[in-house]
Amino acid sequence: MKFISVELENFRPYQGVQKINFAQDSDTNVTVLWGTNGGGKTTLLNAFTWALYGEMSQDVENRDQLVNITVWNEATEGTPLTASVAIEFEHGDHTYIVKRSVSVAKHGATQPRPKPELQLWQRERDGNLKLLLNPSGHLDQMLPERLSRFFFVNGERIEALVKHEGGDDVREAVKTLLGLEAVERAVAHLPKVAQKLRRGLKAEDASQQRLNDLLEQKEDTERMILDQQRRASSAAKEKKHFDSEIEALNLKMTQLAEAKELQQNRYRLENQLKRAQTARQDQEEGRAKLVGTRGFLAFLPALPGKILATCEELRERGELPAPLKRAFIDDLLERGECICGTPLTEGSSHRASLEHWRAHAGLAEVEAAWNQLRGAVEGFEEPRMQMHDALRGFDERIAELKEEERQVEHGIDEVGNKLKRLPSEEVVKTEENLEAAKVARDEKVAAIGAAEAEVKRLENVRDDLRKQIERLEVKDAHSRRITNRIMAVDEASSALTQILEILSQGVRRRLDARIQELYHLVSLKNYEPELTPDFELELWDLSGSERIPAPKSTGENMLLSLAFVGSLIGEAREAQERGRTFIQGIGGDFPVVMDAVFGNLDDDYRKAVADFLPKLASQVMILTSKAQAGEIVEQELRARLGKQYVITTHTTKTDVSSVTETLTLNGNTYPYQVVGSDRTGAELTEVRN
Repeated sequence: MKFISVELENFRPYQGVQKINFAQDSDTNVTVLWGTNGGGKTTLLNAFTWALYGEMSQDVENRDQLVNITVWNEATEGTPLTASVAIEFEHGDHTYIVKRSVSVAKHGATQPRPKPELQLWQRERDGNLKLLLNPSGHLDQMLPERLSRFFFVNGERIEALVKHEGGDDVREAVKTLLGLEAVERAVAHLPKVAQKLRRGLKAEDASQQRLNDLLEQKEDTERMILDQQRRASSAAKEKKHFDSEIEALNLKMTQLAEAKELQQNRYRLENQLKRAQTARQDQEEGRAKLVGTRGFLAFLPALPGKILATCEELRERGELPAPLKRAFIDDLLERGECICGTPLTEGSSHRASLEHWRAHAGLAEVEAAWNQLRGAVEGFEEPRMQMHDALRGFDERIAELKEEERQVEHGIDEVGNKLKRLPSEEVVKTEENLEAAKVARDEKVAAIGAAEAEVKRLENVRDDLRKQIERLEVKDAHSRRITNRIMAVDEASSALTQILEILSQGVRRRLDARIQELYHLVSLKNYEPELTPDFELELWDLSGSERIPAPKSTGENMLLSLAFVGSLIGEAREAQERGRTFIQGIGGDFPVVMDAVFGNLDDDYRKAVADFLPKLASQVMILTSKAQAGEIVEQELRARLGKQYVITTHTTKTDVSSVTETLTLNGNTYPYQVVGSDRTGAELTEVRN
């Protein structure tokens, strides 16, 4: 997708028809719009999302007031008025124009709630426009609304991506990128399909009531599972809130001079605790695996000896090895003659003697089994001792790691006590808040664990009920077909759930690699970004001997968030190039529009971000004020600038002092703020080269 232009007509502060043509050359791919704070930059950002999706951000005041206020106020009663935003863009091999507009008649001073009309045209080869039906459907396939926040970026809110709550947004972006919504819906709906199918089962008459009872119990169990899953999900969201609070309080500690050294020590100890806990869990899993596969050896201390003694007794009696083989005697009886030539006629004493021996003759397979058993039990003792030694080793290492955890936890507690004994009231208060947040977080962790444990218990109950249902003998061929369909639905649900996880984690790993690459291009510090398996953006400090959480400043948060946006754009581009979009996955080369990305950054970070932005996407639009960007940004972007516009702010107020009235760009001067104007609003002027 590439934006060609956007045209606004009487849209909020923009009076009349005003148009922006965007830079499209790959070498000069940046369009900058300079505007003062409150002068119309955020309106332009929202113009894109309103035109494409009919939505504006929550921080926009009077969102229903779409018609330019000056036009509205000057119109006479009953006059029909319009406001619209039209975007021309390329996507795939076609050019499109999307236009969303409202038409209202003035009745009174207050604008009524608008009823927008959306239209989408495709430009034909002959230049004519073809009106497309279902415009919102077409647009959502080109650039889904769920991804829009990553391509239309408000710099003042993008930092939320690096908070724990941002993981949900990142996860949803990955699913949208892959087009997994259809798979998600299938996973959610398949259990209902299976439940509906089960209601059609018919058992033998005596079992029908039992079948009905089992089906009802299974449905009740599945409802309880969903309830517990909702509880776990709710507790997990609350836990993320406390995680963010803890992270913010820890960061605050590093910024307080009196607490900085102690906080760094706590970071080190917490990292050590995590490693010890992980190592202990690995040892416990190893021990459980050993017991599960070799634990039976512990119960065989005397049995091998008994087996060997029995074998020896049989040998002493001459029964092992068997003196005669049954097959040998059978051959003699069938031939009717002994090996000595004596006839073995029916009823003779000689034949009776052989038949007696046949009853006691050994079977080859029995003798082989005895020999195999003897060989096996003779080798039991050494593996049994090895199992005992390994089990003892696991227990010793687990005990050592538990002791290490205890000592480290004691050290963490001691750091907290030292912080609370410092003379700084701010440090003490911050530590108290931190402890309270940790207690609240731990309560949520416990709630999550309890809910997940109950889910597992209920799933076992459900699986047992399903087996009981399957064991009931169904009445007819129709019911047997239903049973086969239920099994197919259950298998499909399990397979699709695994597919969701495999594909999501695959994209996560690719995004993680891209984030690291982009972040390292501009990072000023020895920090390591990570997109975790839980889809949370983390930053680690690698300057010391151990990896500890980095104190994420505003600048670092901005770089990390932008690196994620860039990784998302890169993944979409590569997905199209390699043809690996899945189902209805999103692929393509998308532009990015950014408002207030320089925010309160210092000069070093402004320079880093300005250097980074042109690399973010093939087409970049930046909305910024001169105060936010400064000379540094203008210098860094100059080589990549394709288009520039000035947003002139008009105000009818006259008692305004200390305003920047003009802006000088490329040696030309442009009005920046007009005080005492005849109107209130914004005016776009293209900067001359």
